[in-house]
Amino acid sequence: KRQKTIGSQTFDEARQGVLKDYDREEMLDGIFDAWDYDGNGALTLEEILPFYMKSSKSNDVLEPQVRAGFEKFCTSQGLQATDGLTKSAFKTWLSKLTNEQLASHFVRVKGWTSEAYKMNLNLAIVKEYRGKTIKEILDSPVDALRGLSDIGEEALQKLGVKTVREVAVWRPFLLARAIVTLAPTESSDKDAESDAPAGGILKKMNIRNMLDKEFEALPLKQVPDLPVSALSILPPECVEVLHTMRIRTIKHLGQRKYFHWANSMLELEQYEA
Repeated sequence: KRQKTIGSQTFDEARQGVLKDYDREEMLDGIFDAWDYDGNGALTLEEILPFYMKSSKSNDVLEPQVRAGFEKFCTSQGLQATDGLTKSAFKTWLSKLTNEQLASHFVRVKGWTSEAYKMNLNLAIVKEYRGKTIKEILDSPVDALRGLSDIGEEALQKLGVKTVREVAVWRPFLLARAIVTLAPTESSDKDAESDAPAGGILKKMNIRNMLDKEFEALPLKQVPDLPVSALSILPPECVEVLHTMRIRTIKHLGQRKYFHWANSMLELEQYEA
């Protein structure tokens, strides 16, 4: 294994070291693996975009232009843009870059910075997980999050979550958050009320497939105060666990901070070098 001393060098020293120690294929492989956050062997535009837009030569390029170029290149390679670039297509995509340019990208993805990073999420995680990267925290057990560490592994497994990453995308929370966010936008003016007769199938705004039948016709403003059991996707055993977490209403679930912390980490993960 080569000595990884990039963090203690100037950028130019690090780049020259990469050019000396790595050939073109190794640099391309390293860049691809670093950008492939989900590890599925393909690079989507969402994975590439943060690095591309940060490039000093791309500051005047807008995201729609990058997206259009990406889709055009995928089509030329017989790929669907939604599926992303395979490693071989990725190498073709970067074929016009010189070795010096590739080395610059390689240094950046290996985390070179002119001074030490100072960020932390210490108030959101328990002490044992401090000092870890965002990705490492997301892949950690649920009890890495403050507020969930005392719930118990068995209880949390009833919710179907084992890692912080799974907490971030837990469907009942995402639905509850959406309700809590949008409820204040509902007008209570009388002119917004329907003149249609009661009953029958009406083509009106609703979220009936999310709520138990007895609540499906309520105004959105009333939904946050409903018990969490009103969410039709929650089985009784999940409701019991949420009650032990002092989450009794949809509003409680949509506002609970450890779910927000996990989801925010997921959003920031793709920008971590």
